[in-house]
Amino acid sequence: MDYVKNIGKDEIRAGFLVTTDRKKIWNKLMELLVELDRVCKKHSITYFAEAGTLIGAARHKGFIPWDDDIDISMLRPDYEKFKRVALEELSRPYILVNAYTGDNLFTISKLMNVDTTAIEDMRAGHPQGIFLDIWPLDDMPDSVSRNKEIFDIRKSMLVAIMNRNGVLCEIDKGIQFKPSNDFIKKFLTLSPLEGFAEYEKFCANHFGESSNVGYPLSKIMGIKGNLKREYYQRVVYLDFEEFKIPAPSAYETVLEAEYGNWQELVRAKSMHATEYITADISYSNLREMINNSLKNVEK
Repeated sequence: MDYVKNIGKDEIRAGFLVTTDRKKIWNKLMELLVELDRVCKKHSITYFAEAGTLIGAARHKGFIPWDDDIDISMLRPDYEKFKRVALEELSRPYILVNAYTGDNLFTISKLMNVDTTAIEDMRAGHPQGIFLDIWPLDDMPDSVSRNKEIFDIRKSMLVAIMNRNGVLCEIDKGIQFKPSNDFIKKFLTLSPLEGFAEYEKFCANHFGESSNVGYPLSKIMGIKGNLKREYYQRVVYLDFEEFKIPAPSAYETVLEAEYGNWQELVRAKSMHATEYITADISYSNLREMINNSLKNVEK
């Protein structure tokens, strides 16, 4: 089924040439969105358009013309539930890739079509098909001091997972991590995957205590604004190509907090450094074609 308007024709959108090849990729992304929507409705899971997808829905009633992905967010309890049920609900060509199913330590999950290709890293061992990103929203610090302390502990855990040696060097220099350096040293005796599982458990156990929510890694990097939990209390549905996508009821406030003047057209590059992307060839077949081509060159 086609979920993208005029999929067989190139067209100009907002001064940008949208080719039929791009539309075919968009349509695969829409198929992923429809599959995610099916699973979420069946299991009463709430999700929201996020980032560029939310901008696209609010500003273009579809994809931002130069965008090539879909971003979805879920509050932590829904995110954990989706991870559980997806293992039983999804069947080929759809899979869920995250820290527990791939060889990279993602802090997000990717719903992926393995009959397509979207290679971000040729060295990665996990499948790399066209995907949509699912971002967990956790408690963020607010005016309550305990909530800032909880965030600082989560930050220490996440940094320790992602940069073990760096954290140990900082401890040797006398830098103090929350809740204590002894705790972090003990935490680092876990494998990266075990540590990440404990990190996510900690996030889930302390969800709902703050009035703010957000994606922790973005907050650590200083990218996103503070978002109120109340923005995500209700869902509204916005046109997105030939689909109605759920969005936070206060989606304009969310976009202003994260992007400022979100209605201004800014032709940004994709956040995904995709080396190869195609809707027509599976990841495994394309990898084989690339490897055979390289062997021929070496001869």
